[in-house]
Amino acid sequence: MTFFNLNPTRTLSVTAWLLAAASASAQTVQPALAQLDALRLSPESAGALVYRGDTFTQRTPAGAPLYRYERRVQSAPGGLAASHITSDPTGSVVIVESSVVSPAYEVQRFEVSNQQSGFSGAVQVSHGGRLLEYELNDNGKLSIASEEVSDPVVCGPSLFGYILKNWDPLQAGATMPVRMVVVQEKTTYGFNLKFEKLTHGQATFSITPSSFLIRMAIAPMRVVFDANTRTAVRYEGRVPPMENVSGKLKDLDARVEYTSVSSSYR
Repeated sequence: MTFFNLNPTRTLSVTAWLLAAASASAQTVQPALAQLDALRLSPESAGALVYRGDTFTQRTPAGAPLYRYERRVQSAPGGLAASHITSDPTGSVVIVESSVVSPAYEVQRFEVSNQQSGFSGAVQVSHGGRLLEYELNDNGKLSIASEEVSDPVVCGPSLFGYILKNWDPLQAGATMPVRMVVVQEKTTYGFNLKFEKLTHGQATFSITPSSFLIRMAIAPMRVVFDANTRTAVRYEGRVPPMENVSGKLKDLDARVEYTSVSSSYR
């Protein structure tokens, strides 16, 4: 999942869907919201289950989760197709984020269908990870854009894997800059990955906005792994689904508790 809505001022087989899009030239993204219900009925079409995540608000951590999501993966040429499928308490799928990534979790393509916000879109990454080409259907308004970046690109389905692939240099004290894709904004935002601490067999890494202005709106995020199995334990910070507060959707800073199904992260 892209872990946050980043606004500083405020299937079919998933593999087939992603790879067909990845092989095409830039084109208008058609609304993909019908795929959400298909995944509710047949989540296994997105691949093998890696973990489940229960999403709570940070303000009221007790009680039933506001959302649940699954990470599912399947093989793709040159890497993996990874999907994060978020459901509300009724079991309805509200957000799907899917990405084709290399074995090093380099993003090749990232797609989002978001029923809450009413948009679907994609970004194609090329030229060695330096060029991003966006397509967006935002509540019926179609647009495209491009962006050049110099730092590695990450998204929700690639972020944990990218941290795990760089575990040793991060634990040795390196700070690693990355660009987080935000499809609805057709842009990326800069973040710094850093190892924080090892406590009771759990390793904590921080994900901090590199811009002071973004830090004013988005608090540093943290992900906790089991240091032995290197499986996800907990995430704290901004998440893609929003919270209904008095009938209005608000950005959600959450705590996500993970239950691993696979013995290792993929």
